[in-house]
Amino acid sequence: MELERHLQALVEANMEEMLGGVRFLASEYSTGPVHRGRIDSLGLDEDGSPVLIEYKRQRSESVLAQGLFYLSWLVENRAEFEALVDATTADR
Repeated sequence: MELERHLQALVEANMEEMLGGVRFLASEYSTGPVHRGRIDSLGLDEDGSPVLIEYKRQRSESVLAQGLFYLSWLVENRAEFEALVDATTADR
């Protein structure tokens, strides 16, 4: 668990450099009471598309299902995501 958190902190602090222009938006972002998930790192690419990063210590078949789950959340909560982008853009 400690290695995962260290990696997450490193990626979030250097996201734009490490991922070619992906801007960091949020850490441990809650998907709310319906989806009851938590996106480890959330970013925005240069085209305005969301970038979701999940950190795993081991290989897992369930990571694909988790990604699809978060995609579903993004589709259903587009306004919330856009408000987050606006809020972080205002801070820059």
